[in-house]
Amino acid sequence: MNPVSPKVSAVILNIFDMPGLVECLRSLDKTSYENLEIIVVHNGPGNNEFEKEIRRASAKISEVFFTGFNSGFAAGNNAGIRRALQRGADYVLLLNDDTVVAPDFLGLLVEEARKDLSIGMAGPRIMSFSVRDKIWFSGARFNMAECVFTYPGTGENEAEYGHFQPVETDYVTGCAVLVSKKLIETVGLLDERFFLYWEDSDWGLRASVAGFKNMLVPASKVWHKVSASSGGNDSPFKIYHKTRSHLIFACSHCPRLVAGLAFRFMRDAAWLVLKSGTERRYVKAAAYLAGAAAYFTGSTGPGPDWLRTGGLQ
Repeated sequence: MNPVSPKVSAVILNIFDMPGLVECLRSLDKTSYENLEIIVVHNGPGNNEFEKEIRRASAKISEVFFTGFNSGFAAGNNAGIRRALQRGADYVLLLNDDTVVAPDFLGLLVEEARKDLSIGMAGPRIMSFSVRDKIWFSGARFNMAECVFTYPGTGENEAEYGHFQPVETDYVTGCAVLVSKKLIETVGLLDERFFLYWEDSDWGLRASVAGFKNMLVPASKVWHKVSASSGGNDSPFKIYHKTRSHLIFACSHCPRLVAGLAFRFMRDAAWLVLKSGTERRYVKAAAYLAGAAAYFTGSTGPGPDWLRTGGLQ
C-alpha cells in the first residue's frame, strides 16, 4: 500500500435491499484503491445474520452498525460519517447500496481531490445500470431564480455527450460522493431535516458558500439502479419526500420562492386528479398535498404509513 495514500472510509447506508448491497460490496471490494475501509450502516434494528452475510461479500468491511430504526438518508449517513472520522478518515465516500462501481473509480476521485485543497467534494459520472451507456448524473447547475437544478448530459448516451474532463458542479449527488474531512469539519454534516432527497444539493451549496469546490470526474464511473430503494420513479413515497424536501431546501436557499413553489405542487396535484388519467392518481396527488402540509407544519420523519402501503386511510 502507498503510505501517502489518504485513508478513505466508504459509508454505505442500507435499509432492506440485501442482494443489492451484496452486489455493491463485491464491486467495491475489487477497487484498485488500497487504503479503503467500508462502514455499513443498516437503518434498522440489529441482525447478526445480516452482518455475517455482508461480511462475506467484502474483506474491506471494518464495521457494521445498526441505527435501530429508519432514520432517513441524512441521519443514517451522518452516523456513518461520524464513525469514519473517529476512525481517522481523510476522506469519506458516501455510496448508495444500489450501485456498482468501476475498479478505478475511487483512485480517480482521490487523485482529483488532491490536486487542490479547495476541492471539498468529488463525484463520478453516474450511469444507468439498466442502460449501461446512458448518463444518470454528470453534474448540476443551480437556477436560483426558479429554485431548481438542471442536469447537463442526463439521459444522453455518453459517447455522444462527451465532456470527459473534470468540471465544477454546483453539487455532487449523494448517490456517490467523496467528501474531504476538511469540508465536513468546516461546513458540517448533512442537514437531518431532510429525510430523503435534496440533502445533497443543500450540502453542495453550503460547501460552495464556504469556499469549497465541488468537482465532477467523468472518467470515474458508477452504475446506479435508479430508485430501487424508494419504490419506483414516481411512487407516492418519492413524491411526498421530494415535495417536502424541496420546500425545506427553498426555505434555506430561495426563501422568497417558497410560496410559489408550494403553489406549483398544488397545481401538480390538481392536474393529476383532473386531467392526467394516471394510475393511482389520487394517492399521488395526496402525496403532493401531504408533503407540502408536512413542510408547513414542521413534520419530519418517514411520513404517513399510507405512502408505503399505497392506500389512503
